[in-house]
Amino acid sequence: MLESGTCFAGTPDDVYNQIKALSDSVGGFGNLLMFGQGGFLDHADTVANITLFAKEVLPRLRELSPESKKIAAVAAQ
Repeated sequence: MLESGTCFAGTPDDVYNQIKALSDSVGGFGNLLMFGQGGFLDHADTVANITLFAKEVLPRLRELSPESKKIAAVAAQ
């Protein structure tokens, strides 16, 4: 699944680079559906993973889409 670009895993840098590669290959996208839990991952680890994504990956993803900058500017008003 990692090779096909339909699953992202690794460090925050790895995940960002994998998502960026997908975005570049399809011409960008406005939404990303995330499943932060799988298999035997317990609640605490799930929360930690989603929190890490929110802190380390999500802010950088916002820079990939010009639309997100427009939305952020409108939301700030």
